[in-house]
Amino acid sequence: MNTVVPMLDILRLRGGPQDLPADQGTLVFWMGASVFTGILVAAPIHGVATSLYLSVLDLVILYLFTMTLLGLRGMTGRWMQTYIGLVGTSALLGLVMAALLWAFPPDFAEEQASPPALIAYLALLVWLLLVFGHILQQALDLAGRMTGVAIALGFLILSSVLTQLALGLANG
Repeated sequence: MNTVVPMLDILRLRGGPQDLPADQGTLVFWMGASVFTGILVAAPIHGVATSLYLSVLDLVILYLFTMTLLGLRGMTGRWMQTYIGLVGTSALLGLVMAALLWAFPPDFAEEQASPPALIAYLALLVWLLLVFGHILQQALDLAGRMTGVAIALGFLILSSVLTQLALGLANG
């Protein structure tokens, strides 16, 4: 519980990564939770093995992105709490996404989703961007949250491109 409550505060934009424990156990817990939720979300589309591969790849991309940003600012000492914050909030929002996919199942064959589903998915994406922006703002000592959100958007684009490239290589 000493890691879940601060993570929920971060999701509500009230806490920051500095409020999280910086230890290996917390890191492993949230990485495992992130892989689990990644599989929950992606398995209906890609199967369990590919979903596991994509989840681990996403963790690696997020780690490299986090270390690069903190390194550019000379703040690498903040890596663990920052990374735990990003991974943990991603894991919790992954649970929300899994619930949304259950409540509003898309038609994967037709590549369509209902309008309420699209609104819910978009709202979750905006929430993720705000949370990641909030974490990055605090970790990087940025003046404004929107700068953090812009950086988070850059991460999501980079991650999506690299994940799609890796998926194409894995399937091709």
